[in-house]
Amino acid sequence: MSRSNIVSVGLCVLSLGAISGTAMAEDYPKHLEQDLISVCQHAAGNDRMNMHQSVQQITLGRKHTGPTYRMLGEGLRCNGMNLAAFADYYGATDTYQILKRYSIDTRIEIRDIQVSRLPPEHIQVSFVSPE
Repeated sequence: MSRSNIVSVGLCVLSLGAISGTAMAEDYPKHLEQDLISVCQHAAGNDRMNMHQSVQQITLGRKHTGPTYRMLGEGLRCNGMNLAAFADYYGATDTYQILKRYSIDTRIEIRDIQVSRLPPEHIQVSFVSPE
């Protein structure tokens, strides 16, 4: 990994680390909250392109977004669910396939039928530190 990539990942970690822990949405910058909400909305709406653009906004425009996806997959909560579970809940199969690689999924679920749901208009976000 080049030095510039390490610096950009470090800055991203620091910026997201500043909002992690028990602090909720009111404690981090409004623009970052809006970016996190955008990631949740696009994930639930099965919009891979715009979800990726929202993640790039968080990573300061760098092309290497894998570490940010991992951080979001482990720490971002959309209406109380982790990001991959949120996408799965709304039937967003394309974005779920991307996000499940970056999430730790500890739930076991048996489904007989897939219910289609529309993404919510209001999304509350929080970020928790990976344990």
